Amino acid sequence: MGLFFLFKIMRKDFFYFINLRGIVRLSISILNRLIVKVMVDFTMIIHVRGPCEMGGFWFLATSLISLVGSVASVALYNSNYYDQDVKLEVETLQTVLGVLGIVWMSSAIAIVSVMDRKYLHTFYSLDMASDYKRKCFLSAGEDQDDLKSKVLKDHPDMYRTWGDELIKPWTLKNWDKWEEEKPVWFSDKWIEHVPNDYIPYDWRVKYNKTKGRVDDPQMRRRSSLQQVKMLMGGEEEK
Repeated sequence: MGLFFLFKIMRKDFFYFINLRGIVRLSISILNRLIVKVMVDFTMIIHVRGPCEMGGFWFLATSLISLVGSVASVALYNSNYYDQDVKLEVETLQTVLGVLGIVWMSSAIAIVSVMDRKYLHTFYSLDMASDYKRKCFLSAGEDQDDLKSKVLKDHPDMYRTWGDELIKPWTLKNWDKWEEEKPVWFSDKWIEHVPNDYIPYDWRVKYNKTKGRVDDPQMRRRSSLQQVKMLMGGEEEK
């Protein structure tokens, strides 16, 4: 468990992708990582091998550690370290261990034989959550803005290293179109998640929705002036 936590922390991949802040985010991340690690240790459930959860590398490492640990446990039990009057026969333990090993190996072979080969790398990949989000963004087509928009609902850590390169040009290019077409996902709630510099300058000034999110001093002065004009009966600047 400690090695898993240390591995995640050193790679800056410990915090969960949910868009939370402070102690809440830390608590959710610790709880989630703990639950997932325990689940994999005792069940080897393959559904949590993804980069946002366990990660392919640690899923494979945990599998191998479990096998080695089982053999080591039987050897330790058979040694003088465990000296009790009532002990199971070594042959019994070895038989059980052998059967479980065969079942594990057979299951692994069966999964690999029927799965789509393009997903094979997910069982040993070193991808982090941010890498996965980047791939999801790139895999979406030109007309799939709804899929691309989902990444901005995650915590900014998920796109901090690549957002300026990929997300920012996409939002700046399409914002006018979204304002005109008003797709379902283009809501006030979604806009609240968008970093200020990912929104076109003119819209940041004009947007009633983002008045509280303007952090440029020049824009703040212009926004305040607009509010004064409106209070005096003037029309809002377009």
